[in-house]
Amino acid sequence: MNVTMNGSVRWKSYYWVYITRGLIGKQVAAEELGNGIWRVFYRNVFLGYFNEKDIRSKEKTTRLSTNLV
Repeated sequence: MNVTMNGSVRWKSYYWVYITRGLIGKQVAAEELGNGIWRVFYRNVFLGYFNEKDIRSKEKTTRLSTNLV
């Protein structure tokens, strides 16, 4: 996934997840953990988690979190 000019990535063609403006133009990767929880990486650096269910219920940009609780 490419980080756009606003620091976000497009998730499933409709939703947005804010990553950081420091990675504009870079590629990040997401790995599914299960139950809609995804881990996001830049190269081998772990950036954070996001919950796919939160994105769908809010229908707006969601930020990464560093913990699941």
